[in-house]
Amino acid sequence: MRGLLLPLGISFYTFLSVAYLIDVYNGKYQAERNFLHFFLFVSYFPQLLQGPINRYDKMKDQFFGQHNWNTEQSKRALLLIGFGLMKKFAIADMLAGSVSDVFDGSVQGIPGSLIVFAIFLYAIQQYADFSGGIDIVLGVSELFGIKMMPNFRQPYFSVSLGDFWRRWHISLGAWMRDYVFYPFALTKTMQRFGKWCSQKLGKHFGRVLPAGIANLLVFFLVGIWHGAQLHYVLWGLYNGIIIAVSDLLEPCFTAISDKMHLPVNSRGFHVFRVVRTFIIVNIGWYFDRIYDFQKCMTCFANTVFHFNLSGFGTAMRQEILNPDLAQPVYIMGGYVVAAVALVIVVTDSVMKEQKKDVYAFLQSRRILTRWTVCYLIIFLTLGSFIFTRGIGGFMYANF
Repeated sequence: MRGLLLPLGISFYTFLSVAYLIDVYNGKYQAERNFLHFFLFVSYFPQLLQGPINRYDKMKDQFFGQHNWNTEQSKRALLLIGFGLMKKFAIADMLAGSVSDVFDGSVQGIPGSLIVFAIFLYAIQQYADFSGGIDIVLGVSELFGIKMMPNFRQPYFSVSLGDFWRRWHISLGAWMRDYVFYPFALTKTMQRFGKWCSQKLGKHFGRVLPAGIANLLVFFLVGIWHGAQLHYVLWGLYNGIIIAVSDLLEPCFTAISDKMHLPVNSRGFHVFRVVRTFIIVNIGWYFDRIYDFQKCMTCFANTVFHFNLSGFGTAMRQEILNPDLAQPVYIMGGYVVAAVALVIVVTDSVMKEQKKDVYAFLQSRRILTRWTVCYLIIFLTLGSFIFTRGIGGFMYANF
């Protein structure tokens, strides 16, 4: 019974409905008088399992306007669906077994080098699983002539943790900003607290401290939404604290950069910020993926004090390439499939980061190039079933 009630009580359906109620109450738009129209909005099948969290005023005209067949739009949608399927099956499902091999058993004697490797795989697995699912959702919706809110914008190219959360699960971040962050930050209590901080600590603290507290509340709730378990709460608080402290210390970072004459606008410094953010995000994934708190602390300890790079190969053979768990040839074959698919995903992300329309770019190439890319995506997706160790559902459908 609990397994049934939890998804019904905390789901994307709930986010959609709450947003609608608050918007109507605040007079953002008129209440929908046609129940079937409202029912279509909250039950529109592509968005139910993992979002994105759409807004009624953005979707109403698309739902009930005129729809005509558009060949180019359908081709773009089908490519997006295929791309999402490749992410899910050729990357996420190829790596899921290895991540489970490391973290779902005893981690006591596992060297930190293998733990870091598994966290890196998890970072790829989670992104490929969630963004792949969203690509499929957006593509299916586009086949009906409906454009939904985007949910990802190359998050692993972020230059700060705050930037990362503006690029990852964009619709959830926007929901939390509009219905939790601002309503809380603009309460009379928080405004009085901000004025007090400005008078006693300076304008910077008066502006940043209330926002930091509101951010902590947001990430605490996001942690609870992922699951009412300690490791998810810690993961949420970790992100909230890092963002709050970063904002508080921003003048110090700026002063240090100026004093050391760091080339903050150079490409090299930009790459440094991207790598630094990737490391910070991956530290947070320890809390997100390692479900037992004591086991999580053991993994942190092994990472810092027992990294043991020379023992990586032995640990890899024992924990992942163990014939008792699966044939090593299938695991390595899965890695090859995932690596080739990942090259395609990274290339796509780089082009989008450069503001290029990937579909339009492909359409401008010769037909041989276009069909090579399409068949490669299909081949990798179907070929992944040879090496898969089990096909699971989408991760975010569980939240």
